[in-house]
Amino acid sequence: MANAVEIIQQSMTQQGYDLETTQKVLAGVATLVSKPGAKLVNLGNSVFLVLVKGVGEVEVHTFSAETPQALARNFVDLSKYLKNIGVKVARTYSDDRRFLQIAKMTGLPVKINELQAPGKGPEAVSYEYVMEM
Repeated sequence: MANAVEIIQQSMTQQGYDLETTQKVLAGVATLVSKPGAKLVNLGNSVFLVLVKGVGEVEVHTFSAETPQALARNFVDLSKYLKNIGVKVARTYSDDRRFLQIAKMTGLPVKINELQAPGKGPEAVSYEYVMEM
């Protein structure tokens, strides 16, 4: 199993990001987790950046070097962890359509909202995934 930095680097590379962008993301993640209300949760070869947005509400950003099936299992484990620490609502966002299938594979009660992707033109779609625990 890789460490969080290696997983984030692998995830960014697999998504086609260059080294400079990857380094900026790593620096941003490091800055965020040095503050209260942000935590990295490492499950398998996935890293979840969990940001507290309010009482009982978090936003999750995912970095993964897993197969879709393994990532779905990691999301299930993350949901158990979040529920155990008192989270009532978890949200994440993605414009990657593969996450639609992964959300279904989890078997979790995820509500999916289609949104216009910010700054990408009227045809670009993004998805918000909301899970109430």
